[in-house]
Amino acid sequence: MEATRVPSEVKALMSRLQQGSLPGWDAQSLACPPGRPKDLPERLNAARRAGVVCLLCPNAQGQWSVVLMERTLDNTPHSGQLAFPGGSEEEVDGGDLVQTARREFAEEVGVALTDDQMLGELSMLYIPPSNFLVQPVLAWSDVTPEFVLQKEEVARVMVVPLADLPRPGAHWPEQRVTVRSGTARVPGWPVGEGVLWGATAMMVAELLEVCVGAGFGLSFASSNDPR
Repeated sequence: MEATRVPSEVKALMSRLQQGSLPGWDAQSLACPPGRPKDLPERLNAARRAGVVCLLCPNAQGQWSVVLMERTLDNTPHSGQLAFPGGSEEEVDGGDLVQTARREFAEEVGVALTDDQMLGELSMLYIPPSNFLVQPVLAWSDVTPEFVLQKEEVARVMVVPLADLPRPGAHWPEQRVTVRSGTARVPGWPVGEGVLWGATAMMVAELLEVCVGAGFGLSFASSNDPR
């Protein structure tokens, strides 16, 4: 079987990740909800660990896109929210959060990623409501995968063009969202019938800046305002 040709912009993205010095908090803060507690060492050291996959692939129109999922409504802290597929570390992962992300991605959306599809890691992010320290892992595919959803946890999968997301480096506009205590106004972005906000939005904000730095897959109109 002929090996998949790796596009030059994917190689550039991998190279950018390997250089280190990620945008980190400078990018994540653009989508950070107000009142977020500080990442104190005692919180981070006591946190549960998890890994998620940020998969980049072309959509039906050939636009580079990112794969998000909508969580099922189950009364957990992130019930019904948009998120990256992934989950908590298990003993079988051997302390490797990249392996955690890949295993959980396969379990939740039915796609087994190969070593050649893995590009690198974004900055880790602590999520206060669920007490998780999460490692986002960047991967790519030359086609939109065939997803098989774990219905107990995943309501649907969305393939969202990068160019439909906020302009890299810009603060995310305020949106009204539903939370356990009622509603809140937070930085976010309309995606489908929902709003991308919270920890996943913070990860996406960094992803977009990394993509811009690598010249990957972004083409913005003069105005990129939320619908």
